[in-house]
Amino acid sequence: MKIAQVITRMDTIGGAQVHVRDLSNHLAALGSEVVIITGAGKSTNHKLDVHCYISPSLKRELNPFYDVQAIFEVRKILKETKPDVVATHSSKAGLIGRVAAWSLRIPTVFTAHGWAFTEGVAPKKRRFYIAIEKAIGKITDQVITVSHYDRHLADSNQVLPMHKMKTVHNGVLPLKPITNPNRNNALVDILMVARFDVPKRQLNLIRACEKLRDLPWRLSFIGDGTKLDEARGYVEKRNLHDRVLFYGDMNNIEIPLSKSQLFVLLSDYEGLPLSILEAMQAGLPIIATDVGGVKEAVIDSDNGFLIPKGKEQPLIRRLTQLITDVSLRESMGHRSRELFFEKFTFDRMLIETKDVYESVVQNQLLKGKT
Repeated sequence: MKIAQVITRMDTIGGAQVHVRDLSNHLAALGSEVVIITGAGKSTNHKLDVHCYISPSLKRELNPFYDVQAIFEVRKILKETKPDVVATHSSKAGLIGRVAAWSLRIPTVFTAHGWAFTEGVAPKKRRFYIAIEKAIGKITDQVITVSHYDRHLADSNQVLPMHKMKTVHNGVLPLKPITNPNRNNALVDILMVARFDVPKRQLNLIRACEKLRDLPWRLSFIGDGTKLDEARGYVEKRNLHDRVLFYGDMNNIEIPLSKSQLFVLLSDYEGLPLSILEAMQAGLPIIATDVGGVKEAVIDSDNGFLIPKGKEQPLIRRLTQLITDVSLRESMGHRSRELFFEKFTFDRMLIETKDVYESVVQNQLLKGKT
């Protein structure tokens, strides 16, 4: 099977990019021929074992001129590479890739890593993206949603019928073992892994921790982005530089995970975050906002706590509980690891995704015979 993966960007480290990288490398290892088509070149942090084609006009921002150009560029690459199926990721590449593939009668699978019309998006934008997805859904063979939440969200907005969607929960690769994990229960290391962008709310976590100065915590952030300087400035201004640390993008996430006792993610909206799954695999309790498919990984009061987005007091209360109660941290961390291996391994995700690709290819062959 020959597969073309289409994604808007590969020059950054995010959930969709990591998903495409790991999925492509392992599909190739299983014998599939895989190419990636992207609007921006691969990051040096992405070790790709497959060929990457560039469509210069494929950009995240809406622009009719560039978007039409991108359709023709992607179409040309597809015509040259002749894939059996085109798998698209992210809203813009999902649109461009599906139109280009449809024009060549190549079956398509769109993976929704979180709908652009999800809860928390401005109403005007939600209506616009719902209309787009309704229209493009008519030429889409199958949609993979990474959470049951997203599947039901699309159904409730009459974007797609349920039979055109299948939930394949995200999975992450096994973490490299750390021989001497350095977890110091006297000082609770809190970790957030997320790009510094408006929906991730790193400042909310800094402000909440600031109100707990008398408790023994240290806060570490992994990630880069447009809001990083603002967060650093706040930390300096409030004299928190000895307790709040910034590490930028990192490939070897195992090291900070092995040194942490608690993972926090405060997104305004999500699909099913890979960072939470990595923290679960590392045996960490989770505090996360109850958005999107997060509740499918974080079971409230079992392997962590779900809190309402934008509410500081519930966050402070749950931070206090987990900072001061080592037995609670350990029991919740143990449950995180159990749940991860029950539901979120990479091998399970790989096989289920490959099955979807093969099914649309098979359906296309059957159509050709009728």
